[in-house]
Amino acid sequence: MRDLYFFPLAAAVAGAFVLTALQPFADRCPSGPVSGGGRSAEDVTVKGREFCRFVPGNYDGLALLDPKDGSEPTLRITRLADQNYEDPRSGPNLPLAEDIEYTLASRPIEVIVEARAAGDFAATEFEINYFAKPEGESGWKRFPLTPDFQPYTLTFTTPPRGETEGRDYIGIRPFAPDKRRVMEVRSVRVHATGPKVAPPPEGTSVLPPG
Repeated sequence: MRDLYFFPLAAAVAGAFVLTALQPFADRCPSGPVSGGGRSAEDVTVKGREFCRFVPGNYDGLALLDPKDGSEPTLRITRLADQNYEDPRSGPNLPLAEDIEYTLASRPIEVIVEARAAGDFAATEFEINYFAKPEGESGWKRFPLTPDFQPYTLTFTTPPRGETEGRDYIGIRPFAPDKRRVMEVRSVRVHATGPKVAPPPEGTSVLPPG
């Protein structure tokens, strides 16, 4: 084959391989921590394909369900009874990027999870934990579950940021007293409900009520 034809053909074949690998028109599932990019970091809702931003922690208990009727995907969370952990990063959790951590620091917030019981071992209860740092987390708060989607609200005042940037995390898990339990999540919203809480003036002593 003469060079006049060989090199253009080789370039075209190489370009086809690159396009196939990159899949520029594919419906990619978002990944990485959720941020306020393109929306207000004070009020962020995660649903549908953005559930891909959830990470499983140490357990393989996450599944993205894509209904055939065209409705938005839901997140199914399964937990075995022997999967015990306190740090929400050890189980299914939603990482929040630094811009949200900065915006929500030292503020009263709400985490609203729209969830329901699901599966062959449907959970009757589930828990939410907002984690900013080991000494600054909401702790696991338990809520009842029904077979229908309902909103459940965790209220919490976040701690100050500290000297370094980091990430906050929202942990969600079904309560599993035995065998395994399953739940589904349709949306997760986190938003500030008030201004930043000002620290007491330097040198001020806070006396216990007496």
